[in-house]
Amino acid sequence: MKKAFFIYLMILLFTMSVNAQIIETTGSTSVMGGEYEVANNVWGATTAQTLAVDTSSTYFKVILSAHNSASVAAYPFIWKGSHWGNATTKNNPMPKMLKEIGTAPFSWSIDTTGVAGTWDAAFECWIDDVPASTSYVGELMIWINYGGGAGPAGGKVATVNIGGHTWDVYFYLMGSPSWNYIAYKITSPVDSVSLDLKDFLHDALTRGYLKTEWYLANMEAGFEIWRNGQGLTTKSYSADVTTGNSLDENYPPAPFAVVYPPNNKYISSPVSLGIPFSWNASLDPNSDPLEYILHLYGPNIDTTIAQLDSTSLYFDGTNCLQYYTIYYWEVKATDGIDTVITTKNKFTTPRKSTGVNETEQIPHQFSLNQNYPNPFNPQTMISYSLPQISNVTLKVYDLMGREVATLLNNEKKAAGNYEISFNASNLSSGVYFYKLQADRFIKTKQMALIK
Repeated sequence: MKKAFFIYLMILLFTMSVNAQIIETTGSTSVMGGEYEVANNVWGATTAQTLAVDTSSTYFKVILSAHNSASVAAYPFIWKGSHWGNATTKNNPMPKMLKEIGTAPFSWSIDTTGVAGTWDAAFECWIDDVPASTSYVGELMIWINYGGGAGPAGGKVATVNIGGHTWDVYFYLMGSPSWNYIAYKITSPVDSVSLDLKDFLHDALTRGYLKTEWYLANMEAGFEIWRNGQGLTTKSYSADVTTGNSLDENYPPAPFAVVYPPNNKYISSPVSLGIPFSWNASLDPNSDPLEYILHLYGPNIDTTIAQLDSTSLYFDGTNCLQYYTIYYWEVKATDGIDTVITTKNKFTTPRKSTGVNETEQIPHQFSLNQNYPNPFNPQTMISYSLPQISNVTLKVYDLMGREVATLLNNEKKAAGNYEISFNASNLSSGVYFYKLQADRFIKTKQMALIK
């Protein structure tokens, strides 16, 4: 009864304004004559959430939030542009191709005084590869404040200074079908910002997370709420996009990683001096064609192989490589203007004798290791260990549990350590699982394909 009376009192006080509107649990309303839309999304919980909205301004407040969830339960927010098939009707400059953006200023003032729980306050924009659709290829978030244990998805990749603030940068391949998720989390939370989205877009382009020919679909700001969050308030918000060419420049190819031979490893199979090199594809933000350059060096060899348009190369080292010897290699990707290079890697060629890797002892137990690299595109290495002769099956599954690849099918293997290459060029980006069964041993691990 106390909670109901409190809600009633809040609604009564707020609705004294002729421009007030209450949004229960889900729904939306246009504000500022249709220039913005305020939406109340509760899509991760069944608990109640209520917003008080001033339709003559950009003000809204969470006056009830009953959430207590292990994941994001709700997202009350304000937006301009095109949002999942819907568009604002006044002063809407989006969608706008990234390379045609001059500026994209936004300002946001919030009130988090005394707000308990787990939540974040994040500006957000959606990126698409076509002018307008109901699905996206990119999502960029800018966290200006947060409470509790909230954290962006993915892993931290960098720390940058933009707009007078310091931000931790996160990246993750999100969802299915997947999109590039990029988050900038402020290191010293604030309740008011005036920033230019183009500066964040430029940083993301430089990292190879976006493409210049993709489109900015919308600009929005709101609160992701896990638990509580009652009282979170947007006092004012504005966003705009101008036409120009501030992002229209050449960007270097995105960093990429080698696949095989993996760094600092002994090549146990095949036992020969023919080495199958492979590496992940680099992405070019300008969609320029890329050329790869392989540099291999060590005792009796220092060679560069250029003009490679694929991500693999079989090198016959019969006349130049030596058995059981350390060699170094690296790969460059160039668009003809800028070049990015992998780290220097080393491997040890096999012994002349056949059989299981002689530099290692027979394993004491079954094991399945994390694939390398991970995330990958399109190739990765999967390694496992057998303490005894075993019939081995190794398969790959998608998120729905459907089998998408069989790497080994009940094959008899001697005790030892093994590596097997998996090429996912025929699969779409997303999360996959690989499962090893060796006699009674069963183990499953997760991996991410990013294209």
